[in-house]
Amino acid sequence: MTGTFNFVHIHLAINHSPLYTELSAFLLMLIGIGRKNRTLVTSGLVFSIIAGLAGAVTFFTGDQAKDIIEGGHPIPGVETLLIGPHETAATNFLIIASITGVLAIVALFMGRGGKPRPLWFEWLITFVIFVAFFLAAFTGLLGGRIHHPEVRYLITG
Repeated sequence: MTGTFNFVHIHLAINHSPLYTELSAFLLMLIGIGRKNRTLVTSGLVFSIIAGLAGAVTFFTGDQAKDIIEGGHPIPGVETLLIGPHETAATNFLIIASITGVLAIVALFMGRGGKPRPLWFEWLITFVIFVAFFLAAFTGLLGGRIHHPEVRYLITG
């Protein structure tokens, strides 16, 4: 086996974590609000914070991975022109995931000591988590297109 362990490997190992943590946060919030279960809602808020942190780590390892890929020898099957759109989508996801994480921190702060949190605020966070989930999925699709030709043409024909 040749080569060294680098940011490309780290990025590829963790790149699904923001998608799954956003999905978990969304489902926990939705079920928790529907069942009026404060523990599930609180868990959803915590997952939202974790998703934002996972998104940041994935974004910054992706930035380092991009530099390695673009600065190295061409890799068969890797379409470097598709890195730009993936990076733009990742930036948009990171912004929304960060906003969602901050809103979740505010909600947790508001509910400390067992105080009730406004239901409208929990619904707002749930909606923003859904948007973050959608952006994570879209970012993942664009990232997959970099090296997986089988998904390059699913939408574009």
